[in-house]
Amino acid sequence: MTFTSDLNRAIVNMQNVSDARVKRAALAAFREINRGSPVDKGTFRANWVASTDTIDRSSDLSKTRKDVNESVTAATAVITNGAKLGTTVFISNSVPYAGKLEDGYSPQAPAGIVAPAVTKIKNAIEEGRV
Repeated sequence: MTFTSDLNRAIVNMQNVSDARVKRAALAAFREINRGSPVDKGTFRANWVASTDTIDRSSDLSKTRKDVNESVTAATAVITNGAKLGTTVFISNSVPYAGKLEDGYSPQAPAGIVAPAVTKIKNAIEEGRV
């Protein structure tokens, strides 16, 4: 073994650890946002999507509670396969009333959805829990 090969191996290891941390943080953020979403018919919660590098602005107003698990599975796959150090992960919901819900319109989420989730995940990252 040479110093160069040891250093290269250490760099690859740090990259892998960093990529894994990005994935964990993005998955935790998605879970927190999804769980904090108010539910009436489930349309809002089922329309959370994850994407990398560009925002996915799609929405499907025919989705209901029965579609939530499918949406979570799809977002998990996007994050697991695409999130890494240097990649932007977007978590979005483009139903027409998303802004109202984020502004506290629902008594189920009077502080909104994304803002409280971001605070919680930011604290978890700073404390080394993510």
